[in-house]
Amino acid sequence: MRVSIEQRIAMLDLIEQWQQSGSSQKDFYQEHNIPAHVFYYWHKCYRKQRGSINKSVSSNSFVQLQPSSVPLTGNIELQLMNGNRVIFHQPIGVDYLKALIF
Repeated sequence: MRVSIEQRIAMLDLIEQWQQSGSSQKDFYQEHNIPAHVFYYWHKCYRKQRGSINKSVSSNSFVQLQPSSVPLTGNIELQLMNGNRVIFHQPIGVDYLKALIF
């Protein structure tokens, strides 16, 4: 069965209403007389649509950190992927550490 653009927009709007309502999925779809399988299908479509929008923002779960220019103090231990460790017993600057890693 082909769904019209208007129906698609209406169902995706309902999913947004549910997310903003704070109620459970079951309470929401029962309140709006939507069959469970229909609600879950449109919720999946909504997540896919949001995922494609958010993909340009974040392609993975890592967050890029911006180092400060304040020198590090104390002992620092750097463990490399191959298992080797580098231990600094004196303060080093962030720029030096960054150059060492990259």
